[in-house]
Amino acid sequence: MTLLVRAIVRAADAERAAADGLVPVRADRIAALVSRRASTPTATEEELRAHDAITRSVHDAAPSLPSRFGDAFVDEDALAAALRAREATLAAELDRIGERVELTVTLRWRQQQPPHEPATPLSGRAFLESRAVRERERQRAEQIVARLVEHLTCERAFVRSRPCPRDGLAAIVAILSTRDAVAALREDIASFGERSSEVVAEIHGPLPPFSFVS
Repeated sequence: MTLLVRAIVRAADAERAAADGLVPVRADRIAALVSRRASTPTATEEELRAHDAITRSVHDAAPSLPSRFGDAFVDEDALAAALRAREATLAAELDRIGERVELTVTLRWRQQQPPHEPATPLSGRAFLESRAVRERERQRAEQIVARLVEHLTCERAFVRSRPCPRDGLAAIVAILSTRDAVAALREDIASFGERSSEVVAEIHGPLPPFSFVS
């Protein structure tokens, strides 16, 4: 038997958030909501979609910290011990995040950029020139993210970004938002993308706050 962790909630919220056959495993102040499985499942598309749906349902019911897919324990004692070891940190994160949700913004370059990894090996000089190009692209991407954050007037603590995560992308930006601010935030992000001559903005969410769970 395997306990597949779906989310962490306050202990007081465990029963009302335990939908979809979830079982709470408690520490003192927090609880993990788990699915009982015969073994740790493979990360198939079906399993990942099911995990996403469960974490959304939990976060709609109560403040939560969603778990990454595949976080599993052999029994309740092992899980409870792990919860107690990190209880202060996880409880503080629950207080900080609360019922906030995540919007993820994918910033795509309007014009194609040089690939990050060349198809053939480079000479020493060509390698240094290629690295300089990538560094300029990264700095440009960071400047665009800074302008986006300024445009949105977000608290910087509630924004996380990855510049140039792969070819074609300037950045992936995660924003932690209150639920009542989501509609206005989506409009502001869309207007930023429409006005930008450098990037196109794709908006995903609202989602459980995956990017803000340590």
